[in-house]
Amino acid sequence: MSDRYAVGIDADSRTLVVARHGTKGSIRIANSASAINKWLSRQPAKSRIGVEATNRYHELVVHAAQKAGHAVFVLNPRDIKHYAKGVACRGKTDSGDAQVIARYIAKEADNLHEHVARSPEQERLHVLLQQRDSLVRSKAKLNLSLGVGASESALFGGIFSGLKEAIAMLDQQIQQLCRSGQQRDLYRRIMTIPGIGPTVAAFVTHHITRWPLANSDAWVACTGLDPRPNESGARIGRRRLSKRGNASLRQILYMAAMGLTRSKGGKPLYLAIRERGHSSTASFNILARKLAKIAWGVFKSGRDFDPAMLKVGQACFQQA
Repeated sequence: MSDRYAVGIDADSRTLVVARHGTKGSIRIANSASAINKWLSRQPAKSRIGVEATNRYHELVVHAAQKAGHAVFVLNPRDIKHYAKGVACRGKTDSGDAQVIARYIAKEADNLHEHVARSPEQERLHVLLQQRDSLVRSKAKLNLSLGVGASESALFGGIFSGLKEAIAMLDQQIQQLCRSGQQRDLYRRIMTIPGIGPTVAAFVTHHITRWPLANSDAWVACTGLDPRPNESGARIGRRRLSKRGNASLRQILYMAAMGLTRSKGGKPLYLAIRERGHSSTASFNILARKLAKIAWGVFKSGRDFDPAMLKVGQACFQQA
């Protein structure tokens, strides 16, 4: 454990609640560039600053703190929630959340990875993918809440048409950026994988180059498609997905896996997995994980997809 200055921040759209480990209480500052820079100017050099990931509210302080030379950790809110329970917090307030984050950073920072800033190109693609994901989720929620046939009705049809048009325009911008950016060759190679089209390739290209990953297992962990061990003594329980990676990436790989089953090479692999007794959902998850590993191979090798990779996977399931 390090004794470096540890700070926890609870962020929302307007304010930041800031707490320092080892002191009581917290302060509240505006979530604006001027207020953040003024606060940072009073912090010791190379402080450790932790903030929960939000939609966009945490990004201003993260960028400013990194620029000022501090070590910044963007944390999974679920981890902080469980940590608060583990240290017997009796309630939830903004100040309490900031104090828990500060304590977590003070105790666990040596085992955490610092936040890696996005390049300007990565930032542009990140915003476009985030906007697309938001529109797709909104469209799905409207379909569920308004009922079957709402998208074709005179009353709501215009809303769905507008969403569909906006998503198509974002897809066009995403593809244009990917085809002209620094990762354009990787983007092209990822699309040689069966089941992966332009949109899926954009998600994969963006996330696979986002962090310095050591191996394919680390990459699969980023997708949340890695199975969690569930063992205790002689008991071996059912493994479930960790779901600790990016949810949108995981969902879009799942959709790509469904598309893979309709390809010449993917269908035999899918049938081999089903013959092992897996449900359709579990089979699609296995295929999604396989696609992620294939994408890693394409990324590291610098070569296009080799169809033999699917045959090898099929043989493994048939022999198991």
